[in-house]
Amino acid sequence: MRLSKFLTIAVAAAVLFPHASYAEPKPWVWGWWPSHWRNLDFKPYLGDSKLTQRGLWDKDAWTPEAWIKDAGDEKRIMRDLYAADILSDQYTNGDNIPVLVVGQNFKRLSGLDQRRVLEFVDYVFKITSAEENGMFFVYYRENDDKEIGVYDKNGFQEN
Repeated sequence: MRLSKFLTIAVAAAVLFPHASYAEPKPWVWGWWPSHWRNLDFKPYLGDSKLTQRGLWDKDAWTPEAWIKDAGDEKRIMRDLYAADILSDQYTNGDNIPVLVVGQNFKRLSGLDQRRVLEFVDYVFKITSAEENGMFFVYYRENDDKEIGVYDKNGFQEN
């Protein structure tokens, strides 16, 4: 008797609720009213979201000389980068490879501006052009035991 009641309830539930969890568009009576979907021009991305970020930088016409032209002097720009805690320190490690230690505000910059800062440092010190395989390590001050990337003639490669 109990088994037949259970089977009756199970069959009724299977018939009444066969597709309860499908996420498909609902008719307007059960979902959003039709006027809700009009004039939706919200675009969360600044550019075409199909472009990779690296592709957006390909046509960047910025050069380090542009900063020098605006500020007037390489030393002033370097002093300002240190004062703003974008750069923190620079030294040569035991293998005679230059190391640039970046500060807290470097991490807050966009990827494009991080690349520009590193390109400017390379322009000032001519690290990648001084030797055939010239490069420098980039360390974050708060995590000084591990590099966050390498800058060479191909640009910044983040780890």
